[in-house]
Amino acid sequence: MEKNDDLITPYNRANIFSKTFFTWLNPLFALSLNKHLTNDDIYMCPETEMSDLNTEKLERFRTAHVTDQRIRILSDIITGIRVIKLHVWEKVFMKLANNLRSKEIRLFMRGRCFQAFRSSQIIYQTKFTVMILVVAILLLHKGPGDPEALKSYQLFTLMNFITSLFTSVILFMPIAIEQVNLARAVGKRISQFLLLPEVGNNHYPQMTKLKEALVCTNVCSQWQEHIKPFTLNNINFKISGHELIGIIGSVGSGKSSLLQTILGELPFLSGKVCRSPSIAYLPQVAWIFPGTIRQNILCHLPFDSERYASVLKATNLNIDLSRFPDGDKTYVGERGSGLSGGQKARIALARVAYSRQEILLLDDPLAAVDVRVSNHLFQQCICEFLSDRLRLLVTHQHQLLPYMDRILILKEGEIEFFGTYLELQSKKLQLDDYIYDSSNHLEDGVVFEIADNNENESETKMSIKGFHRQLTNNYLNFRNDKRDSCNTIPQSPLELEDLVADGMMSSPLSIYRKHYVADSPSDSDECLQTSLVIIPEENSITTINITGSLKSLQTAKSGVYEINVHNETELNNRTISSGDISEHCESKECIPSENLNHGKVGLKCYLLFGRIMGRFYCLILIPFMFIFTIVIYAAIDMWTARWIRIVDSRNEINRSLFNVSLRVKETWDWNNNFANMYITIALTTILIFSGTIRTLLFFKQTTYVAKRLHELMLKACLSTRILFFESNPSGRILNRFSKDIGVIDDDLLTSIHDFLQCLTLVVNFCVVTMIASYWAIIPVIILSIFFWIIRRSYMRLSRDLKRIEATARSPMLSWVNITLQGLPCIRASGSESFYLNRFYDVTNDFTNVFYINLAAKIWLAIRLDILCTTFIAFISIICLVLGIYSEILGADVGLMFTYSNSLIGLFQWSVRQSAEVENLMVSVERAIEYVELEPEISEELDTLRLDYNWPSHGHIKFQNFGLRYASSDAWALKDINLDIKPGCKVGIVGRTGAGKSTLISALFRLVEGERGCILIDDVDIKYLQLDYLRKRMAIISQDPILFTGTVRMNMDPLGEKTDEEIWKALESVQLDKTVRKLEGGLNSLISEGGSNLSTGQRQLLALSRAILSGSHILVVDEATSNVDPSTDVIIQKTLRSIFKKLTVITVAHRLHTVIGNEMVVVMESGEVVECGHPHVLLNPDLAEADKIDHTIEENCLPNASGIQISGNGPLSNLVRQCGDEESGKLAQIARKSFIEMLENERNVL
Repeated sequence: MEKNDDLITPYNRANIFSKTFFTWLNPLFALSLNKHLTNDDIYMCPETEMSDLNTEKLERFRTAHVTDQRIRILSDIITGIRVIKLHVWEKVFMKLANNLRSKEIRLFMRGRCFQAFRSSQIIYQTKFTVMILVVAILLLHKGPGDPEALKSYQLFTLMNFITSLFTSVILFMPIAIEQVNLARAVGKRISQFLLLPEVGNNHYPQMTKLKEALVCTNVCSQWQEHIKPFTLNNINFKISGHELIGIIGSVGSGKSSLLQTILGELPFLSGKVCRSPSIAYLPQVAWIFPGTIRQNILCHLPFDSERYASVLKATNLNIDLSRFPDGDKTYVGERGSGLSGGQKARIALARVAYSRQEILLLDDPLAAVDVRVSNHLFQQCICEFLSDRLRLLVTHQHQLLPYMDRILILKEGEIEFFGTYLELQSKKLQLDDYIYDSSNHLEDGVVFEIADNNENESETKMSIKGFHRQLTNNYLNFRNDKRDSCNTIPQSPLELEDLVADGMMSSPLSIYRKHYVADSPSDSDECLQTSLVIIPEENSITTINITGSLKSLQTAKSGVYEINVHNETELNNRTISSGDISEHCESKECIPSENLNHGKVGLKCYLLFGRIMGRFYCLILIPFMFIFTIVIYAAIDMWTARWIRIVDSRNEINRSLFNVSLRVKETWDWNNNFANMYITIALTTILIFSGTIRTLLFFKQTTYVAKRLHELMLKACLSTRILFFESNPSGRILNRFSKDIGVIDDDLLTSIHDFLQCLTLVVNFCVVTMIASYWAIIPVIILSIFFWIIRRSYMRLSRDLKRIEATARSPMLSWVNITLQGLPCIRASGSESFYLNRFYDVTNDFTNVFYINLAAKIWLAIRLDILCTTFIAFISIICLVLGIYSEILGADVGLMFTYSNSLIGLFQWSVRQSAEVENLMVSVERAIEYVELEPEISEELDTLRLDYNWPSHGHIKFQNFGLRYASSDAWALKDINLDIKPGCKVGIVGRTGAGKSTLISALFRLVEGERGCILIDDVDIKYLQLDYLRKRMAIISQDPILFTGTVRMNMDPLGEKTDEEIWKALESVQLDKTVRKLEGGLNSLISEGGSNLSTGQRQLLALSRAILSGSHILVVDEATSNVDPSTDVIIQKTLRSIFKKLTVITVAHRLHTVIGNEMVVVMESGEVVECGHPHVLLNPDLAEADKIDHTIEENCLPNASGIQISGNGPLSNLVRQCGDEESGKLAQIARKSFIEMLENERNVL
């Protein structure tokens, strides 16, 4: 996040407008006192205030810049929390964030020093000014008979005016100046953003309606200016009609950059791009925003039931919706949490397909699904449903190239080839670096993706030979050629189970889903017995959402909307089918709400706040300083009143006695004016020092509380379970660390100080007033009762309003993040207005609550003003009555009026600040909620730590291991028994929801097992410290996460490796040349999320990071799903060479990555259904024969014609699904690996 949320908020804007008028009101008020004060006196305090203006403004800018950096780091932490936990980088990122927080606090404390100086002025400035005036008068005094001698009514009138002036200037003027500084800071930051260079017309695609839908002429573009070579160079092509264009190339060749250039997201430096304005974009990483599946597909478009059903059918989403409890109203979280990669890709493809844009830019959407679904999507969606549009498809799948109208090959940012498939064959280009070719790359694997991210219920019997070698315009003949496969019936219960279980997700959500069994699944569209569940709205209800506004949901008919076709299937008593949707009503939003407390803020919040403040002496010293300061304050007033009473008495004596010399001399000697003056000066000096020290000490300790609270929040978040981040949007979490912490930093600490200061002043004023006349106790008691009643009424509303306001801010931040993530898709589809309106909606929800909160404050202010005015009237009446019926000295009357006049502002301000403190403590309450997050593991289990060399072998054993996410849920893993020998290469395969990812999570203890155990080198990992366990294993994830920083920081955040070791790791994955080309080498900057690197480059960087770890156990979690063939070859060769002697566990997304392993584990529904060497599982009889004569024969070579698979297990069924030719070659690779393993064992013996 690039902005400081604490600066730009409606709250601050409201404060600016509510206090700005003091900047012109106070000077006018000061001018009205000219006849009582000199000009020097008038401008003494304002000059002091203005002297701090530039300094505080400078600190504000510095603090805002550091706060931005801190929020950016926190955003990276939230995004990459899984990577951080798996690599045990919690302490590293905690240190980064805490260092920035410490720097922020240091800058913050500089501003606090100036604020402390200003805040303490409200205590001593009035006394100091009066002292200066009195001293000046005494120095000009001619003697006791001087008619210009100071009199009580003159002094207290002067004090009254000065008190009124300085209460306004000192109490409100600093706030006004601070808010003016804030307005200047906000204005400058906004202006800097608005003045960022716009994309010029010469560097943006021109919209055209010409015959050619897309024309690129001599286009050169690059992401960073003045850095060569260009990202794209000399791009020239013309595309017209409804062609299907295939784009291929190696890692970093510019495939995605070309699509970005066509979109206009990547400005081009020269050349010209002309295209139709009707365009849609599907990024390589599918963009899913929080909402229902239907909302993600429809986006901003109106609902068309027929088209909607056709899109779901074409993208094969019918089956997924039938398994979700709420059908297409199933809620998906931020970044598609709760969905598999294949589901996210197909929902994003469905969004593009549902639109009616003329040009479709598809950035490798088939990489995230298995070969069966890939064939379905390519045939039914891309080639049939989208046949009337221009499609640019980035892909690495060789079997699709013959069906492209034309093929565009990119190499190092330039077009290597552009033409038809026949022309490509005639040129005899080497395609090994661009696409998969089974004849050339079978040693490294065969292109076949198993159902990890697929949810297809029908068994595809089609091989590559089953495709007709024709272009897109003849592709519709597929339907006629596939109808014969509809009669294929599963031959075994396991095969049937495979069909119906496909599509389940290996996530906490999967345990709530039910398994459905179709009657006779088949592969054709006509025989596809799947379902589309459209859940209607519930009956009308009235509810209060988190923003406090009332919404009434429209009444809709109950029941499930049936889709009428000739084949229907009764699944769990729900009638569903795949035909037209007869009825539709808008789906309501079901975003999981944030916890919202009610009533008073708990006592534990105050106790924790006090406990964090520091040592016990701080809790004693700070209140003592407040009390001591106010005692000195009262002593000055009491001493001044006594002094003035004596002066008045002396003046009376001078007027009444003839012989005044003796009396005056005695009075003068005993009550010397200069002696009283010295005492007043001494007390005022003590007051200045004590008030300043008190305020500095308070802000120092309370700022430490804010710093410590942030540290505890961050530590708790990094220590809690990963499920917390999956179930909370990033904006919601960032809101706690940005706005709530900002409220504690700025508003809460200031409000607490103001409240304590005003409270002591009010108590002092009341006590002194009652000392002057005990009759004043009557209005004081009455005033206090009414104040308490009004405050209680206000607090009943304001506390919950503050909570609702804080909660309503999260959707704004989340929606901004969501919009930024999908900005290319939004701009491409021209739906900016939809997302702006959605942002306006969530903003209006927040401002509605904020307005009510402001109205409540005004309600309180009016009533407090009335009470204060009534109190002044009571004091006036008491003084008049006492003046008539009893003797009361003028000094006492003046003191009472001066103090009661001060109470007008202070009493009201203290009550408002007391209410504000309790309201702002809601932020502390919200922060404590994060501090008290449940840690990832209990301390009693996290105790064991072994020597540094553990594990020395990498022997992993699962013994009757069982796991479920909650005690009431179904088992995610059931009775897992595995024995992975040291140095063994293991592949884990299975359909989505089979438990593969859960098994890896259990190995790293992201989720704790409930029964059984996992042993590594005969040590139960349950008793190991988490950081110790995870450091001993390395992992390469499917989605490589890079953090904002340098290449070195992303490679070695701990700073333990030398440059030579880092370069060697980069060299091993052939990424060293790429890094050397970057400006700065290892110190070159990585953008947020690694956006300045391609997906393949990020994956290679993650691999080199694993090499640096030096672990004996490596887990490869679908790391080759989004990379091109050459990158996959690099990864596989690196795994076989560098990790040759290590234990490697590979979660397979493509079957070729594990078919040559020593062991393959097939999982289904959380159980291991098959385990062993792939050759033994595919051909058990041949494996027995090979054990006797284990020599590599000629027919075992990868380029042989193939061998027949004789096995009938789950792995055999999976391999057969890729066709006879490919399955035979896979079986050859398995046999070759088996014979090599036998020879190695013989050599060892």
